[in-house]
Amino acid sequence: MIEGGHRSEALYAHALRMLELGHPSGAVEPLRELLASEPEHADAHALLALVLRDLRRVHAAAYEAEQAVALAPLEAFPHRALGLVRLAQRQLAAADEHLTQALALAPDDASNHVALAALRQFQGRIADARALLEEGLEREPEYLDLHVALGELALDAGAHAEAARWADEALERAPDHRAALVLKGSVLLRRGEVAEAREHALWALRQRADDPGALYLLAGVKARESLTLGLWWRWNVWMTELGQTRSIVLLLASYVAYRILTLALEDLALPWLATVADVVWLALCAYTWIGPARFRRALEKELRGVELDDEF
Repeated sequence: MIEGGHRSEALYAHALRMLELGHPSGAVEPLRELLASEPEHADAHALLALVLRDLRRVHAAAYEAEQAVALAPLEAFPHRALGLVRLAQRQLAAADEHLTQALALAPDDASNHVALAALRQFQGRIADARALLEEGLEREPEYLDLHVALGELALDAGAHAEAARWADEALERAPDHRAALVLKGSVLLRRGEVAEAREHALWALRQRADDPGALYLLAGVKARESLTLGLWWRWNVWMTELGQTRSIVLLLASYVAYRILTLALEDLALPWLATVADVVWLALCAYTWIGPARFRRALEKELRGVELDDEF
């Protein structure tokens, strides 16, 4: 029989193993058992917070992360956990505070660079996100999540070759790395290699059936193949690669060009053409509104087979 600290170590190791196997729900019970005997185990609270966040139990995750920080305010892991939970809650100021604190407490831990870079990317501070990841790579070059995060930044910028290089480097070292598989699949999808992209999504889903990135990729594959959603998918990808600022400028310029065209047609005594332009513009607007809703429904369809137990 395992007793005391050895039992706690075994339970914690079992929870970590469940996460490595892509089974976060299987990590909940050992962590609950550990905390029942050692309620002041800060790392167990922090790890449970991240597990619950992955299981979309964000409020419960926030409670566990707050407990972790209260128990170990000078340790990086509790702050990183609470920062990531706050990011999931879209509490960006609090997320910034805790993720910055985590990096300050453990600057050599590359996972802190990845976490803070995720926040910077969400804030649209892409250059800062890249700088954080590159700094982390200098400190811990074998940490594959850094490779994937840099690849995702490259993909969003439309640098498909660079994104593929980061994915390939990660997969050479760990062929079953789920995030790297999803990244490579996303590159393949944007290149139009749909069958290969589907294979990468399914490969990732074999490791974890509810992996959000893999499900999103699989929904993207189906959208890319759809006659009605394919055009929207290409438009959405193009706008993403343009970046937020240029996308806004393009949309404003398009509207101004449309208004100039309709006014010119009316001045030329061609009201019927102006009406056609109005109809085309409204149809395009409606299509861009309907497309995201249909894509969300496609994603929800992929999720139906992997509903999670809400009880905790």
